[in-house]
Amino acid sequence: MSSEHPRKIYTLADLPPEVKAVTFAKCSRSPKNFKEIAAELTEEKSAEFHEKWVVGYGHSSVAEHAVLSIAMENVSILATKVIEDTRLASYTEQSTRYQLYDRNRYYKPKEIMNSEFASLYEEVGNFLFDTYLSLSEKVIDFVKNKNPRKSDQSDKMYETICKAGACDIIRHLLPIATLTNLGVTINARSLEHMIRKLLSHPLSEMQEIGQEIKEVSRQVTPTLIKYADYNAYLADTRDALPQLSSDVLELDKIQDTDSVTLVKYDKDVEDRLACAILYGASKFSYQQIQDKVKKMSKAEKERIIDEALNKMGEHDWPIREFEHTYYTFDILINYGAFRDIQRHRICTQTNQEITCDYGYDLPEDMVEAGYEKEFKACMAKAEDAYHKIVKKFPLEAQYIIPLAYRKRVLYTWNLRELFHFIKLRSGKRGHPAYRRIAQKIYDEIAKAHPFLAKYIKVDKS
Repeated sequence: MSSEHPRKIYTLADLPPEVKAVTFAKCSRSPKNFKEIAAELTEEKSAEFHEKWVVGYGHSSVAEHAVLSIAMENVSILATKVIEDTRLASYTEQSTRYQLYDRNRYYKPKEIMNSEFASLYEEVGNFLFDTYLSLSEKVIDFVKNKNPRKSDQSDKMYETICKAGACDIIRHLLPIATLTNLGVTINARSLEHMIRKLLSHPLSEMQEIGQEIKEVSRQVTPTLIKYADYNAYLADTRDALPQLSSDVLELDKIQDTDSVTLVKYDKDVEDRLACAILYGASKFSYQQIQDKVKKMSKAEKERIIDEALNKMGEHDWPIREFEHTYYTFDILINYGAFRDIQRHRICTQTNQEITCDYGYDLPEDMVEAGYEKEFKACMAKAEDAYHKIVKKFPLEAQYIIPLAYRKRVLYTWNLRELFHFIKLRSGKRGHPAYRRIAQKIYDEIAKAHPFLAKYIKVDKS
């Protein structure tokens, strides 16, 4: 390092987000250091810069340097999934595993509450919560009897573990309307996209949340998101596609399928991976490498892949070349488990609306504990209410569906991300519902590409 130009690495603390964004933006054309640039800026000057360059000329990447942390309290579980569909952000959501939810803590859509279904909706919502709370202590006792305290566990740790185990079981009773809290850290460019999607959503809760996010965020970033608004393309396309789907598919009966179906993958995976690995380690064009790889034997290709994987330690992930091959899965999963796997956003997800058409998962421990009758009574009441409400309010009816009900989601993952997902979600500390999904995803990869599967860490217990 030159003594004449010493390296300096520091944070820009105590600057408003929009000022930070301009400070970084100006470095591309200014000989001054970051502190000198920041010292010349005011919030007014920063706003003028953003109006001209970000809004006027579309240099949106500048907005990525303005980062906000937004606290959202008492939004429905359904809303959190819509919010979290904005991929480039960090989310922490209140868990249904480590705490019990209070009675009457659920969202009541104004459309339903101003209709003839108001009393039915509240009756079923209260019934679900009353059953959930009445079973909580009983199921905690069941978990304790099934899992006696170990000698190395403190009383506090044991109580926490047993409560989490019980909540894992009874959380299936909670309706998707359950109110929860969500912490979001996001840059202004992604936030603008999130607000636009929320304001264009057909459900009023999402529209209201979008407007409130915009109002509180403008107090911090007054310029960068002020033009985030309803988007006709998003709204009109969302409205048109269900009718188109109905017209062209002409299907009535829903067929039973496996919970995990591998619907598409690269048949030439060895070629794709070998080419990507060699490309990054050489100076030749992809076409040259591909021509050479095609002439190799299967063993030669596997040797290249093996060399890229065999040195991985316990906490290592494959090199980025493994992002060049993809797997698409059609997954049928209960909504409670979907909440967990949906947070893996380094992928492409296409969600279907939740309905009662695919039935629900009955936890084995609920049966073993002796509360199958109570559980099924909740499911029956909720499903009956759903079918009555859905005729008039097809989207709002989702709110009354318990987390036990299954929904469909299409995932396209790259292989590198699947190494992470399978290892994390198949682990013993995970919920049984998503553990099974992760294990089945591994099995599907093992059938298609057994050579690759042997490198993926999976807990099959």
